[in-house]
Amino acid sequence: MEQSFVTDFLKEIAVGFKTAKSYPPGHPVMEKVVGKTMLQLSKIYTDFSEFSMYFLERTVIFQDQRIDIGKNPAMASLLDTLRKNEINSLTFESGVTNDDVKNLYEVIISPKLKVREYGDAATMLTAKGTQRIKINAVKFGIQTGAPAQATAEPGVAKEHAEVVEAIKNLKELVEQGISMIDTKDKFHEVMDDIENSPKESQQLYRESVARIIETLPAEHRIELLQDVELKPIVMKMFSSFSEDTLVNMICSRAESDKGDDVKKIISTLGESKFARVMPKLKEKIPNIYEYLAQVGLVLSEKLATTISKDDLRIAMKPYYSMLDSESPTDREKGLRSLISLAQRFVEKKDYEQAGEFITRISTAIAQESVGVIVLKIIDDLSSLYQACKKNNRKNFCSMLIDPFTKLLGRGGLSSAFKKKTIKFLSETGNIEALPTLFSFLWESGIYPDVREAIIQFGKDAVNEALLTLKEAEDHDLRRKLVDILKSIGPVAIDLLLDNLEATDEWYLKRHIIAILAGVGDKRVIDRLVPFIEDEDERVRAELVRTFTKFEYEEGLMKLLNDPSSDVKAESLKGLKTKIDREKILELLSLFKQKGDGLHLELLKIVNEQKVNEATDTIVSFLTSLALRKDAKATELKEYAVSVLVKLKSENTKEILENLTLSKDKKLSHLAETALKRIT
Repeated sequence: MEQSFVTDFLKEIAVGFKTAKSYPPGHPVMEKVVGKTMLQLSKIYTDFSEFSMYFLERTVIFQDQRIDIGKNPAMASLLDTLRKNEINSLTFESGVTNDDVKNLYEVIISPKLKVREYGDAATMLTAKGTQRIKINAVKFGIQTGAPAQATAEPGVAKEHAEVVEAIKNLKELVEQGISMIDTKDKFHEVMDDIENSPKESQQLYRESVARIIETLPAEHRIELLQDVELKPIVMKMFSSFSEDTLVNMICSRAESDKGDDVKKIISTLGESKFARVMPKLKEKIPNIYEYLAQVGLVLSEKLATTISKDDLRIAMKPYYSMLDSESPTDREKGLRSLISLAQRFVEKKDYEQAGEFITRISTAIAQESVGVIVLKIIDDLSSLYQACKKNNRKNFCSMLIDPFTKLLGRGGLSSAFKKKTIKFLSETGNIEALPTLFSFLWESGIYPDVREAIIQFGKDAVNEALLTLKEAEDHDLRRKLVDILKSIGPVAIDLLLDNLEATDEWYLKRHIIAILAGVGDKRVIDRLVPFIEDEDERVRAELVRTFTKFEYEEGLMKLLNDPSSDVKAESLKGLKTKIDREKILELLSLFKQKGDGLHLELLKIVNEQKVNEATDTIVSFLTSLALRKDAKATELKEYAVSVLVKLKSENTKEILENLTLSKDKKLSHLAETALKRIT
């Protein structure tokens, strides 16, 4: 085989490694790279059904070839990373799929700490469901994975002239029509000689032998090849056979009930070669699709372009059966296969066929009783969803989201499953996912994930959040919803204001006003002003707090005329550093109105701004509190007396002496204590 094939394959892996660090699995750029890797891999498969590569510092060992990577920076970076993750060799068996390559790239780019979570890179790759690519299955000079090309015992090396002479003798036997027994013996002898000849000459020898075999009558060709051992040297020759020879050889093995041989041959041929023989083959082997399903070729892109819809339905039966299997492993494999095929048909814009697969996928996920299976395939599902989204298949997108509502309704799901589902639903960007995402707010321990996911929807999440808030009775749930709406930010403002103006529920108004305060955009003030006249005191109280945050003095001044003393008190609290002495004197009349909170805020303002003119008003206020013995009145008396002392009016002592004569024992005691402090 040409060394350039191996070099090109290594370069493609290096490119894939670099790309995987920048793009997530399923991204169109990454999918393109995976496709190119598979293309280079198929070229090697034409000569080797299985092969291994061993990595040294700046050298790759492939079979008996040493390939120097030279100064290629991408390949050097790849080898460095492989060594860091203790990946010393890679073995590629027949039947490697796109998913296997994706998983390999994911393992290669994984940080060492993440790899250690699985134990080692080989275990991590296996855990992702990849069986046909093996890490560290071979050691330098020792192969533990037993790929086919390493199983033959080395024979005596043959010189070029010896091999040519052996091939010539085989040709003469065929031309003379010698018995098939002798021809078979000579054929086996020639193949052994080729196997022990220099590698660089083997392809030429194999092609010569193939041409000789093609000159035999069809029945003799079948007889010659029927029982031949499928050693690598023999299987490499298959690419040189005509389509008729290949079809007859596969049919002969199938009729002899040698299913494993059929699978080996099919896998070795590769998808392109096999697609060309498929029309003839399916006429002769009714159950050919069972073999296709077992080796994964039914999912190949080239084969999919040649297969009819009726044939495809037959081919899919094994996968549909997997969905109903009692084995979780089979169900997972069936789902992965259908998802892969559905994505291919979506990308080919064959939406009718893709729809049939997606319907099956949706039903299977909704019925799946083992959450970990869905957890394992959710990345594949995300890739399929993005393909549907890109092709504007809204009905397919809905079908892929819908099963999760049913799954979550069962309960008992792990935190890891919930978090993975939240991430998947968030990445869809589909507003149909919002009700399911909001349902996670009742769950404990995952709020940060839910919050981040919902916020990604921006203003599209506002109406669903408000609808949930309207019905929410649980305080913790309401707190979460308010937090989410605040975090959505300015893009939510118009919708929040529209809902504020449209609703009659006081509690929803109060929450929306608080949310707008949290967003912090003062442009909402003009549309909030009308709520100064709202009939519910609790709404107006929240409005005061919002105006305070916005430092909107005009609104706070208007709310000082509110019929509620509590609202007035909140307004005063917001204004205490904003109003001047003259305005404070005007407000002293509020001491004559009811409202302990209001009176306390007035006292604080008088105290902080040292308004001596308020002394007489405070004395009158204290007199009005006489004989009240409740806790709030006691607090007001204590604070009012302390304010009188701090104001230091000329007649403070006289005032306190008069208060000691009060019939209110508490007030009298407070005055006496104050007198002692100032005298």
